[in-house]
Amino acid sequence: MLSSLESELNLGFLDDVSLSGPVDTVAADVARIAKKSGEMGLHLNASKCELIAQQRSTVTDELFRSFLRVDVRDASLLGGSVSWRRVGQVMERRL
Repeated sequence: MLSSLESELNLGFLDDVSLSGPVDTVAADVARIAKKSGEMGLHLNASKCELIAQQRSTVTDELFRSFLRVDVRDASLLGGSVSWRRVGQVMERRL
């Protein structure tokens, strides 16, 4: 399924998928994932999905609006930090 996605970044591990790119491309890929998953008897659980974006960003896509909103400064990708601020927070917890 990942090979059919058009987002600039698409990573998957087991039941986790991370996408990045232009909003319309990512939205189309999320719709594609939801459709393909449905064909396999699975469903996209929006309550477990995260939308990583800057706080000032406006979200108009209905499905994206149902995702948990995470500020880009606090984001993690497959459990790993993506911002230096977040790296510092993780390191402080481990020290």
